[in-house]
Amino acid sequence: MSKALTGSKASLKINGVKVAFVGGVNVQIDDTLTPIDVIDQLETAEFAETGHSATISCTLFKIDANSLIELGIRTTNIKDILTQPELTIEIYNAAEDKVEASVSGVKLESSSGSVDARGVWQGSWSFRGRIGSIN
Repeated sequence: MSKALTGSKASLKINGVKVAFVGGVNVQIDDTLTPIDVIDQLETAEFAETGHSATISCTLFKIDANSLIELGIRTTNIKDILTQPELTIEIYNAAEDKVEASVSGVKLESSSGSVDARGVWQGSWSFRGRIGSIN
């Protein structure tokens, strides 16, 4: 299941703190289903749920003083990657005053960004989480 949300009405919250305005979001939630086979039966007896994962990637416009390092999400020391904290991310819809999607048990997977001539920072962040929901 996936859902796309774009426009100025969306913002990214990490642990309840608004950190950026979102230009585009993709939330992907995957449930792993394993077929259960039975002896002397050709068809699969059932599909057992054996895994759940969620990913969230977003293109965003950063709010001042909310860099990944200042927020404690990205470290300057490579050794600290092994102890990075788990986060909760919410995509908040300001126009409808509701949370559109949330992913918890999240860790940062990748990030990139650039600053334009006006000083506006734009970038992409990708996270991988353990539990996700799309409202």
